[in-house]
Amino acid sequence: MSTPAYRCLRGYSLDPGFSTRLDTAAINEVVYRIPFEQLKPGPSGEYVEVLDYDPASACWYEPVDLSDEKVASQQGLAPSEGNPQFHQQFVYAVAMKTIRHFERALGRKLIWAGHWFAGGAKRGDEYVGQLRIYPHALREANAYYDPEKRALLFGYFLAAKQYQGANYPGGLVFTCLSPDIVAHEMTHAILDSIRRRYLEDTNLDVGAFHEGFADIVALLQRFTFRELVEHQLAATSGRLDRHSVFGELATQFGEALAGNRGALRQMIGRWVNVRGKLEWRALEPSPLDYTDKTEVHERGAVLVATIFDAFQRVYKFRTADLFRIASNGTGVLPEAGISHDLVRRLAAEASKIAEHLLHICIRALDYCPPNDITFGDYLRALITADLDIAPIDENGYRLALIEAFRARGIFPDRVHTLSTESLRWWGSDLTESEAIVMSKIIHEIKPHIRRQIEAEDRQDIYNAIRKGQAELQRQLTGSRVHFTDPSKWEAFLNKLGLTSLPVSKLFQPRPDDVRFVKDGKHDENYVPPIEVHSMRAAFREAREEGRQKEQVIISLTQRVTVDIGSAGVLRPMYFRGGCQLVLDLGQENKVDFIVRMNVRSHLRFERLRRYLLGEDGSGPESESLYADDGRTGRINFNHLHSGA
Repeated sequence: MSTPAYRCLRGYSLDPGFSTRLDTAAINEVVYRIPFEQLKPGPSGEYVEVLDYDPASACWYEPVDLSDEKVASQQGLAPSEGNPQFHQQFVYAVAMKTIRHFERALGRKLIWAGHWFAGGAKRGDEYVGQLRIYPHALREANAYYDPEKRALLFGYFLAAKQYQGANYPGGLVFTCLSPDIVAHEMTHAILDSIRRRYLEDTNLDVGAFHEGFADIVALLQRFTFRELVEHQLAATSGRLDRHSVFGELATQFGEALAGNRGALRQMIGRWVNVRGKLEWRALEPSPLDYTDKTEVHERGAVLVATIFDAFQRVYKFRTADLFRIASNGTGVLPEAGISHDLVRRLAAEASKIAEHLLHICIRALDYCPPNDITFGDYLRALITADLDIAPIDENGYRLALIEAFRARGIFPDRVHTLSTESLRWWGSDLTESEAIVMSKIIHEIKPHIRRQIEAEDRQDIYNAIRKGQAELQRQLTGSRVHFTDPSKWEAFLNKLGLTSLPVSKLFQPRPDDVRFVKDGKHDENYVPPIEVHSMRAAFREAREEGRQKEQVIISLTQRVTVDIGSAGVLRPMYFRGGCQLVLDLGQENKVDFIVRMNVRSHLRFERLRRYLLGEDGSGPESESLYADDGRTGRINFNHLHSGA
């Protein structure tokens, strides 16, 4: 008997509270279709392991066995707020759905961030095969990703005694039953596996990007449920700029909190009091949205609103003909309702657009700088990622993104226009001799890249990655012999955002109180070592042309440590530079893109120093959001989400 392609599991499309509403009950219970894999009770599979220990009650809940014939034959357990086994099933289903979207967009298997160890002469990352998920880890209104435990921890709590929406005053609310919250936390874990340096607080956008990007994934995944999309479009006469569930996230969680907060996130509009009556008003974008929002969640919401705005623009563009046909050319549909056939066509377009945009947003991660991300950098990555996979923008995704970012005052540095040509990251600017050296380097690491491609087991892929990184490190270190003139070697490294100079010669002129540090001691003359931070092969399918891109994504970084403390107290500041390399395997040793964050940049160095010292007025708003086991400048999602 052949192995099935998918496992079907029942769950919620929205929060459980929508199952207690007459108008949404029928579309809130859906079937998740996820890639089939052999599972142990938990569920425990290749990527995740659900461990259901409840510390507040000091008990383990019996793990669900999704391979049991009685469970599998019914497409899993029926949705239930009171059944811990369904909670386990549901977090597994949403987690695997999220993983599937990332792997399809990135063109490779996900490998979790490894456990860092340092003992004696041995140090490095240790392979982590499974992300652990605890559905009932906390008795509080919180859920978060713990990078140290490589785990997702979900809480449950008593709802506030208030009448709001579908809230049951004093009832239990389980964060693990919100598909938005599960997808949000899962995205934090996946983003950490792809971009480890995005946990470091180097500017106002970093924490906001983590929050906003996680919400974007949760929001756009909603559109994969066709029944939900059809229901909401029927209720709004096909309009996405009217009140619907698509403008909110984690509704039940927000309604259960004291203070009448409504949905946890409101991106496209809000309820306002008009002459004693609440009316929903769409929010008009403002060029001040980005600069005025400095709190991490508010700034993250700006990014979510921007992407949703781009989605609406493409939807309006793609469905304009349907609106004209259905309205005898006026483009205005009747308020009383639209035909079921039109709803189905509009829903099909909305679902297709949302999936394309979600994959653009995910794929852009490979075109982002390895550290110090800003929203402007992300716009450039979005445009480059889509241009690379679809040179002809027939559906207007890139123009919609540019318009949406511009409407909220989000502009990248060092571009002269907002054309796609200007926003696209620059390609390789290597000289002929530099290109020859790079070609030799790539040739030497190709066997390790091939091992990545050929491996099926994720641990084998991880081992091939580690060996490839070590070989690339050796090749870069040994490439200096190809340049008889030290200035040419430095020029080559500079094009990779790196340097061969000692730290004493960097950032000139610099303040007198800047003191460089190595191994906890002041040292003015060390050369920062080059780190091959990541190296992954990727196979992506072009959107329209049906062709496949075979690429290698490499992150090279250097770290300069500076003491910015005072009164003799050491306070290290880590300043990183380097690049993101995108290599095309389809053409012999070709460098497609070099996304530089130059380690010699005096401007970035000063910007980070002043930010961490609070001299520019925009430093970390609260150390409690970022303090993590004594290490400054690392996001702590427990603290971050408890204040959400």
